[in-house]
Amino acid sequence: MVEEGQLVERLAPRIEERIRYRVVRSIIDALEEQFYPPEEMFREEFVKSVEEAEKRVKEGKVRTFKNANELNAFLESLKTEE
Repeated sequence: MVEEGQLVERLAPRIEERIRYRVVRSIIDALEEQFYPPEEMFREEFVKSVEEAEKRVKEGKVRTFKNANELNAFLESLKTEE
């Protein structure tokens, strides 16, 4: 039979871990609510551009960039196309 002290020693770390997880998860959730707007606040144009990007990825029409400068140049070229 397991003694009470041994049982506490075995269960305490698990309980502490669960409590720690719940506290951290609640902090993360609160931060996300503050920094990430709810989906209904996204502009329709942004949602459409994300959907188009997902479609291009599924179709295999994806560009890769070797560095940030290459990516920035591509993004600038998109702005001039509009």
